[in-house]
Amino acid sequence: MSDSDKIVFENVKFGEVTVQRDSVITFTHGIPGFERVTDYGLVSVEEEEPFLRLLSIEESRLGFVIVNPMLIWPDYNPEITKDDLDALSITSADEMEIYCVVTLSQVAEETTVNLKGPICVNSSTMKAKQLILVDDRYQTKRSIIEAGTAAS
Repeated sequence: MSDSDKIVFENVKFGEVTVQRDSVITFTHGIPGFERVTDYGLVSVEEEEPFLRLLSIEESRLGFVIVNPMLIWPDYNPEITKDDLDALSITSADEMEIYCVVTLSQVAEETTVNLKGPICVNSSTMKAKQLILVDDRYQTKRSIIEAGTAAS
């Protein structure tokens, strides 16, 4: 793998970060609240799985923890509109990855996942969009701990 296949950027919390060019996600219109920041490196750290880091390449202080919600809630099935799929040029389910933002807390019981605002990624183009669902089945702050105890 050549250096041209990698992107190196700074993150305030993690220092120098290197990602593969094909793991850079571009939000054409940014993420709601961060519209001017469009490019993020998707970073997997083995000790943190199934969680991933979504770190801004452009703004060293900006980053999110995300997770594939279906790993925690296998029945998660958001209604994604045809317009949203078209905007990302997604033509089949195989091209789509879904992640949700995790809000971490010092108190494990207060760690939550935003199921109402999933991030949809076209895995072929790495273009992404955070959606705001009009779906009362999902909340913006769903407890991960409650999901774990419900599954047992």
